[in-house]
Amino acid sequence: MIEKPVEGVKTDARPHPAGGKGARLSLQEVARRAWKARMSPRLRAWVTQQLAKHKVSTGSRKQKGNAILTEFRAKVPYVADPLMGEFMETPDQTLCLDEGGLCFIGTDCDGAAITLSAAVMSIGIPAQIVGCSYRDPIDVPTHVYMAFEDENGDYIYMDGTTKHPVGKVAPRLREFWVEPGEDAKVSGAGDFVGMSGALAGVPTSRILDLLYPGIR
Repeated sequence: MIEKPVEGVKTDARPHPAGGKGARLSLQEVARRAWKARMSPRLRAWVTQQLAKHKVSTGSRKQKGNAILTEFRAKVPYVADPLMGEFMETPDQTLCLDEGGLCFIGTDCDGAAITLSAAVMSIGIPAQIVGCSYRDPIDVPTHVYMAFEDENGDYIYMDGTTKHPVGKVAPRLREFWVEPGEDAKVSGAGDFVGMSGALAGVPTSRILDLLYPGIR
């Protein structure tokens, strides 16, 4: 229950079931939110800036994933959910990209999976949401991270709430994979976001020089 709505922010508040049902609903929600957030201009700008910073804008997908994960961990500490609650914010709010907007400076595994998967999808890399269980009952996922597809069609794990490097996660008993945008991919219905402003019509090479002087 939200007693006082946050001005300028659409809040979706509803009861959340316990146990396996609630955990699987959370995985679906993570995937849905990641798919929507992939079109965020602020997130895409943040991602491209980190790639340029690490000099991997034209690198491999694993190099790009490593740059994104490194900068995410440097900026976002782990903060647990509210007591007996499931809380999910947007990647813009997790990374504090909306100047003057909500800035959480921390998230749990749900928020990390949403942000990281949306980040790689924002630059054209397919991603999957991966829930996992470590002990009985193995049909109840208790943690979530993501995986992205490399150039060979293999999926590489990435967990923002641990110290594991790209490609590594903790041993687990069972995984639950959920594909963001699965329905949209079947129907072929995509999304469009067009940007305009002071740099409209300026050649890409000149924009890069303006944004990242001395890098190229």
